[in-house]
Amino acid sequence: MRALFFVLFVFMFCTLAAGADTTFIYLNGSNTNTEKSREDFVKGVYKLHKQVMKRFSNDELAFSYTGTINPEPIPFYWGDMSKAGIESIKEDFDFMKAISPKPARYVREFIALCLHDAIWVSKYQNMRPILEKLNKVVWDEYKKGNKVVLTGYSAGTFIVHEYLFTKMPVISLILKNDRVEVDDIFRKHLIEQNIKETCADAVFKSELVTYDLTGNFILEDDFNRFKEKASKLNNYTEKYCAPNNAVIGAINHASPFALFYSELFQEGYEMSDLMAYSYKYLVENNIFWLTVNFSDDPLGFPSSKNVTIDEVSKYGNIQISKGGGFIYDKSDKSSGRTFILAHLSYYKAAKRFSKMLVAAINEGHKYFYVQNGLQ
Repeated sequence: MRALFFVLFVFMFCTLAAGADTTFIYLNGSNTNTEKSREDFVKGVYKLHKQVMKRFSNDELAFSYTGTINPEPIPFYWGDMSKAGIESIKEDFDFMKAISPKPARYVREFIALCLHDAIWVSKYQNMRPILEKLNKVVWDEYKKGNKVVLTGYSAGTFIVHEYLFTKMPVISLILKNDRVEVDDIFRKHLIEQNIKETCADAVFKSELVTYDLTGNFILEDDFNRFKEKASKLNNYTEKYCAPNNAVIGAINHASPFALFYSELFQEGYEMSDLMAYSYKYLVENNIFWLTVNFSDDPLGFPSSKNVTIDEVSKYGNIQISKGGGFIYDKSDKSSGRTFILAHLSYYKAAKRFSKMLVAAINEGHKYFYVQNGLQ
């Protein structure tokens, strides 16, 4: 009997341990909406992931964040969803052949095909179904006992950004903070109803919170309406938000993101409420967010500056307790290829790029904390 119990115990332990991995989810980039591009993307993901596993497992700090990495990555392909838009643009190109000089046409086509998906996916009506699909993948991994790292390539970085800001449970209306005033009677009701941490998607769907034009929250101020809307919030949270502590990291690469958000962390910049909550959650919940571009990638735009925990608190006008999370940009190493091919080299130059990722974790953690004398 004891022997049988021991065998069952070992089996259960091994089963649980096998599921407690970190799964890397890789999101594709622009203009990858054919079956051939899907196949190439999947092949590239497996090639890169093999190197990521090797480098992370051999680095003490990187391993402390991810633990054992699931050998099976998830290639999250969304290129087919923008296919109709690309085909429409190509029809416009055909029309322009008769009236546009060749040099102008070639430049126009190059810019359009490179940036189309970044612009297309930044529109929320296009982004939304992708986010819902991605959230299901995150939940599926979470139910297996796995954590996840989101890895966005090129236009895929916009999806990673939007997921972190709208799907992560970064909002607590119960805790007092420097951003949104919640009257004590409202807060008491939230505590009594055991309202959980939630995400932007859920609070907006509940209509408990709206946005003003500056991107700051406006809380429902009628107490009776507030109670009615609050009663739905936990259900919306479970339906629309990422599970708490499921996402442990995010990696953007070949990223044009800084081109669209060039004002971020510049002097005088003021974060929206949602951005401030998101960075606070990221830092306090030990989540790393890296941007890693090859220096010769003409479409990978580095952030203008790296910041420390004190600077994030200042720009966000919010108190952030020291955790293990940090944000960092590392775009100082070349691809080793011609600059024309650099944007397409992240999967082909897998060894070089995976080394940059590990270096970014070590440099980024040190800069974010040790810069201020924090250990």
